[in-house]
Amino acid sequence: MKHQEQIATTARLRSFHSGNGKEPLGEALRRWIEDPLKPTTDKGNLRINPILVLLAMMALLAGSTFLFFSLGQL
Repeated sequence: MKHQEQIATTARLRSFHSGNGKEPLGEALRRWIEDPLKPTTDKGNLRINPILVLLAMMALLAGSTFLFFSLGQL
């Protein structure tokens, strides 16, 4: 990489990182859980990522199965 290209790349990275440092935690969390293809509904409400919903349901199912077999008497 040429010297000028390296300087330009470093400047872009610095501006990108300095811009993201001031984002509040709530907005970052909201951006992390929203659907990447269509983040809001027609009414403007948050649309949660379907993969996160699926993972949460699988964790709940696994946890309830574990509790059923560990606490229940055979």
